[in-house]
Parts: sequence; structure tokens; C-alpha cells
Amino acid sequence: MRKTILICVIAAMMLSGCSTTADSSAKTSEQATTKNIRQSAKTQFILGGKVAANEQANVTSKIAGKVSEIAVDVGTEVKQGEVLITLDNKDLQAAVDQAEAGVITAKANLNNTLNATRPEQVTEAQAALDNTSKAYDTVKKNYDRIKALADAGASSQMELDTASQQLSAANAQLVSAQQQLTMLKSGPTQSSIAVYQAQVNQAEAALSVAQAALSNATITAPIDGRVTAKSINVGEYASPGATLVSLANSKDLFVNANAPLEVVSSLSEGLEVEIKISELPDQKFKGKIAVINSKLNDQSRDVMIKVTIEDPNELIKPGMFAEIG
Repeated sequence: MRKTILICVIAAMMLSGCSTTADSSAKTSEQATTKNIRQSAKTQFILGGKVAANEQANVTSKIAGKVSEIAVDVGTEVKQGEVLITLDNKDLQAAVDQAEAGVITAKANLNNTLNATRPEQVTEAQAALDNTSKAYDTVKKNYDRIKALADAGASSQMELDTASQQLSAANAQLVSAQQQLTMLKSGPTQSSIAVYQAQVNQAEAALSVAQAALSNATITAPIDGRVTAKSINVGEYASPGATLVSLANSKDLFVNANAPLEVVSSLSEGLEVEIKISELPDQKFKGKIAVINSKLNDQSRDVMIKVTIEDPNELIKPGMFAEIG
């Protein structure tokens, strides 16, 4: 009987010891798991933001004009300096031609002033004045006609501006021809030479302005990139300052995201991260934290971070949504 009681006591002690050991092991395992979860929560984070390009540009026109040709469409990749849009330049080319003629005339007048006067020069100058006067009358009539149409709303401001430029040029040539004839009849003086030199300078300046206007009719890409938007069509009028084409360099993309303050301590500039794009669910991309803003947002208590994206196949487009983790 005593042996039986002793065996039972020993068995009970052994079972109690096993239970205590099991409970202790379970508690230790639970604590370790909780610790791991807490550590994992501290190091893992998910942030979001829209993809943007470091290099992007809205292309505009410096002058008003009718679009005659568009060389690109949405998705077209272009190089800096490549022609995007061409405006109708017939009137602008005519203005350049007229300005070039003005330079030639002004230089000829100066050369004639510097040379001795001959009777045949006076005759030629008189004939030139007569022709210039007739040309002025023609240009003046054309200007008066276009102005009347513009006042009635039947002609554009661009046509009126062109006619006005042509009238000014014709008037300058008429004055020059008159002065040339007068100088030949009276003989050259230092003051007359200075006048003709000034006319040469004025004609060359007018030519530079006309050439600049003509060059503005050809609109080129200011950066390397891809066309992300196009808001003009052939035949439509381009207004100065209005965006015609938008470009973005998709080889230099980034995401700006707001990180909670408690997460920022686990981040560092240069840290590599994984990026998922909502529009590309089957793809994963590498990224790197480039900048951690030193300023805290007063309202959200977040810190802005900038993450650069590695996309060698150029699958990601500006405007897509990115998750950073």
C-alpha cells in the first residue's frame, strides 16, 4: 500500500514538472513571436504617391499662327531641338524677303553717297523713287483694305499686323529713295552719310526681327523626352503662351511620398526599396530613397521623401500610382 502511494506521488511530481516545462516553453515561444512581429512592424512600411519626371516641359508658341504641320503624337520620343510643330510662315517669309530688300537698298544708298555723283545716278535715283512711290501706294491700298475688313470683323488681327509691317517697310523705302535723290542732287555731306549709315543699321535690325519671327514659326523640343499630351491639331490656330505639347523624360522618374514620423527613423537616404505600380500589377521595380525632407508637415505630421525609380524598359509613365515598401 505504501509502495503504491509513493509511486503515485512520484508520477504526480513528474507530470507537474512536465506541465511547468511545457508552459514555460510556450510562453517563451509566444514572447519571441511577439517580439519578431513588433520588430517587423518597425522595419516594414508602405507609402504611396504619383510617379513624376524630373525633366518635363510644356511646349508653347511665341507667336500666333495657323498650324500647318505636326510631326509628333502622344507617345512619340523626341530629342532636344527636334521639330515638333510648324506654323504657316508664308507671311513671315514675305516679311523677311522685304526686310532683306530693305537692307540691300539701304546699303546701296550709302555706297552711292560715298561715291561721286554722276548725272546717270540722278536719273537712276529718280526712277527708283518713282518705282518706290508706286509700290508704296499699292501697299497702302492693301493696308487700308485689310484695316477696313478688320474693323468690320472680317479679317484677323494677324493679317492686319502683317499689312502694317509691310506698310512701314514700304514707307521706309520711299523715304530712303527720296533722301537718296536729294543727296545726289545736292552732293554728299557728313550728316547725309551718317543718315544713310543709320538707315543701314535700321534695315539690318528690321531684318533680324523678321528672321526671329520666322524662326519662331518652327517649334522644337526643349528637352529629350516622350510626348505625354497634345492639345493642338493641323489647321487650328496656336495662341502665344498656350500649351501645345507636353514632354516628359521617362528615363528619370521619381515618387514623392509622405512618410509618418514614426517610420522616418527607420529610413535613410540611399536605402533601396521595392516599388509596385498599380497599372502594372505583375511587375516589381527597384527604387532608392534619394531625399528625406528635413521639414515636418505641420498639419499631417508627415515627412516628405523622394524615391528614384529604376525602370530600364521604360514601362512606367508619369502619373501612374506607386506603392513603396
